[in-house]
Amino acid sequence: MLKMLALMSSALLLGGGLLGIVIWRVSTPQSGSAECAPGYMRVIMLEPIQPGSQASKVIDQGCRPNDKTFEVVELTPIQAGEERWSVEDENSDQGEAVNGIILGPSEGYVYRCVILLQPIRASEQYSRASEAVCAWGPIDSVNGVSLASNYLIAKFYDRTNYRTLLVEYYGASACSPTISYGVADLGDNLDNRFASGQTYSNCDHLEVFDFNNYSGPSYACGANCPSFYALNDEVSSWRTGD
Repeated sequence: MLKMLALMSSALLLGGGLLGIVIWRVSTPQSGSAECAPGYMRVIMLEPIQPGSQASKVIDQGCRPNDKTFEVVELTPIQAGEERWSVEDENSDQGEAVNGIILGPSEGYVYRCVILLQPIRASEQYSRASEAVCAWGPIDSVNGVSLASNYLIAKFYDRTNYRTLLVEYYGASACSPTISYGVADLGDNLDNRFASGQTYSNCDHLEVFDFNNYSGPSYACGANCPSFYALNDEVSSWRTGD
């Protein structure tokens, strides 16, 4: 069993590395220091690939009680010349078909913030953003600008599966082949908090990054992203487009 696990780990690392947390369960514990007692499982973590490195650092977390249910996710190893990894998303079709084109004020009745974005200009790499307006009830305007003629671009949540809404982003135009949005620095209040997200209004794809300015390990998905997997609570910048 251990030989098989070692071969699996080596194959992933030789393929360019795998960003994420990999949990291996020893189904029939054997004697020896590498095995776990009945009712326990061995947990091994792969750290994100660091700049200049070709493989993830492997950390043996030891034996942990087998008292949790873990989600099994099939990841695609990074291939030569690639900079990011991805998970196939069954909801990766058009943003307008999945979540609709939403025009007008935020009608939420949970506490969240709303930020107004400008589309990314031809000479720039990020959207210019307003100050956040936060409230429990409907939010009709942001810093004096009415949301009546602005489109919902994206929502981000503090937990996976769209639980605990954190922020909604609006823009003056829906996404198109020439219009996209992106935030290169989330700021202290939102940095390293996103764990799921959704895009709207023709914004078909979402990409999140570990570091500011769209750098570091990244994860790309469609209009519905119930989890950012290894980047949960590690997102510092994001962008979306048609």
